[in-house]
Amino acid sequence: MTTRLLTRIASWFEARPTPAAADPADHAAWEQGHAAIADVTRWGWLPALSGVSFAADHAAIAHRKKAAAASEG
Repeated sequence: MTTRLLTRIASWFEARPTPAAADPADHAAWEQGHAAIADVTRWGWLPALSGVSFAADHAAIAHRKKAAAASEG
């Protein structure tokens, strides 16, 4: 990823003040939308990380079995 792309993504999650003329209902909707995007981003990585964790465990077990078999002869 380029620095420009990362900067653009980071700017999506920065708190931006709502216009002074906005009513509280608009502000609440903005905050709710912002929180929803943050949740999707945060929890969207969970399945991928779970897969990485599973693969790492599988690789470690396979390595131990292979090393044990090699040491036995």
